[in-house]
Amino acid sequence: MIPNRKQRFGEVLRKEIIRIITTRLRDPRIGFITINDVIVTGDFKAATVYYTVIGDEKIKKDTGKLLNGASGFIRKELLLCHLNVKTIPLISFKYDTSLDYGEHIDNILKGIKHS
Repeated sequence: MIPNRKQRFGEVLRKEIIRIITTRLRDPRIGFITINDVIVTGDFKAATVYYTVIGDEKIKKDTGKLLNGASGFIRKELLLCHLNVKTIPLISFKYDTSLDYGEHIDNILKGIKHS
């Protein structure tokens, strides 16, 4: 169970943003995307959505531009979800580097093991 209100709201936003991207945002340039986390500010006025996407650096960069360009549309769609909040936060998307970092560490450990 998610303990506090900010985290619960972030999880609700994450689920709704996933639904909006998969069902309402029909842009073929957006590849296989995973929404990992949503961090909401203390005043609930902004939210940072952390995502990963399969592909090279160009695909990662292009997907980020597309998602940030569609943030207004996504925010408008969130208004229609009846989230029981006074305002819908401003949304920004950032690529989540934690998986890349984990893969880098895994490669280092494999190199040590084979040495």
